[in-house]
Amino acid sequence: MTHFVSHYGLWVVFGVVFLEVAGLPFIPGETALITAAALASQGHGSIGGTIALAVLAAVLGAATGYVVGRVRGREILSFWPWLERVTRPGVERSEEFFHRHGSKTVFLGRFLPVLRATIGWMAGVAHMPWPRFLAWNVAGAVAWGCGVGLASYYAGQAVVDAVQRDALIGVGVIVALVLVLVGVHFILRRAERA
Repeated sequence: MTHFVSHYGLWVVFGVVFLEVAGLPFIPGETALITAAALASQGHGSIGGTIALAVLAAVLGAATGYVVGRVRGREILSFWPWLERVTRPGVERSEEFFHRHGSKTVFLGRFLPVLRATIGWMAGVAHMPWPRFLAWNVAGAVAWGCGVGLASYYAGQAVVDAVQRDALIGVGVIVALVLVLVGVHFILRRAERA
């Protein structure tokens, strides 16, 4: 990632963060921000520009996910009958959840990798009111961009070394956690049916 960021500049950060937050959960948006901020600490770019572009990409990506989820989300989920059967109970629960806890979810979800990638989409499908979504989307993006960007900037070279050395391990841990959560979900569902 350091090669791409140092070679192509902040547009890589913008593009990768946008794609992750718009709904592609395994795109390393946060890693791109961390890398660019760490490189900025070494004089390769501006930390202000890095954070500003990451925040803008996060806001626009989540807004894109929201619009797609709101306009076409239910249609996409009902495209295949088996997918509709599987997702309908989850959509109904998420609608209720977003009515009660939508603001907190949009803000805090920004800090959790898989949730960060799906929060806009889920809020759109659940028909969370646009003004409330937008306000918490912007607040969460600013908190995330500033927090992660500044922490990485001040950590500097240690972060660059860690990203180069341990990025694959981090992705593996996230994938393993998702698989465990999916497994637990299916075990609990099966136990409920029995």
